[in-house]
Amino acid sequence: MNFIRIILSIFFILFSSGLSMAHEKGAPFSGAISEPIKVHHAHIENEQSIGFSFYDDFEKEEGEKKRSAMETSVEFGVAWNKAFDLGSEITIPLSDLGTDDNRYALGDIEILPIKYAFLNQPETILTGAMSIGLPTGDITHGFGEEQTKLGALLFFDQSWRNWFFGANIEFESVVSGPTETEAELAFAISYSFIEETGQGVAPSKPKQAIVPVLTLELISENVLSGLEKENDTLSILPSLQIWNPTSGWQGALGAEFPLSTYRNNDFKIHFTLRNHFDWGHWLG
Repeated sequence: MNFIRIILSIFFILFSSGLSMAHEKGAPFSGAISEPIKVHHAHIENEQSIGFSFYDDFEKEEGEKKRSAMETSVEFGVAWNKAFDLGSEITIPLSDLGTDDNRYALGDIEILPIKYAFLNQPETILTGAMSIGLPTGDITHGFGEEQTKLGALLFFDQSWRNWFFGANIEFESVVSGPTETEAELAFAISYSFIEETGQGVAPSKPKQAIVPVLTLELISENVLSGLEKENDTLSILPSLQIWNPTSGWQGALGAEFPLSTYRNNDFKIHFTLRNHFDWGHWLG
């Protein structure tokens, strides 16, 4: 729990220390390019986000007693240059999704050491990335898979006026631990209620107190080989994002519903809070 307090303290310091924009200051992206809850965005920026997921009738293994559960995910992203075409990310999950109902612990950390935008325009971004999954979770209590994974990812952002479309393709394979290969395909479409767009590109910082954003995501996860080969999932995630352009803070609330036959929960409620403070400013 001390680790969680440290993470929350970092967000409190960032929250009380200054202002940002919806996108990072100087970033050339359209304000309509949104940031869905689960579909990964292609644009590269300095970023800080924390997400909470609440599970209804969570089932760790088939046949086990169903229960409520919670997961916290903390993500830090960094842009390595002012062209916003090279970056890295780290995602740190904590949850009570293990085999002990009353234990909240660290899961397997994912790092994207390299993200590169091959196409980096205000309304169109195409980014490739490499991922590394680390076995940091305690397998004895069900918080990890005791696997080291390598993945190749492709992210796409496209906006048109106030509309946004995003897509992800991911292929991941285990290089250490129980053998498994996975593929993920995900899509998002959203509409930002930005009043100034007109016939052109949506402004990065609209002159509105609040910008509502409606989003719909579709996520397909497929296990191609391994012990869980039959456990493919398909889910739909509608959400509402509230964005304050002056401060740069964005909050999103959504509900994810499984559509596939295999499922380990009835539904999930997601809440995400994020901003784009420049790490260079804080590090001097």
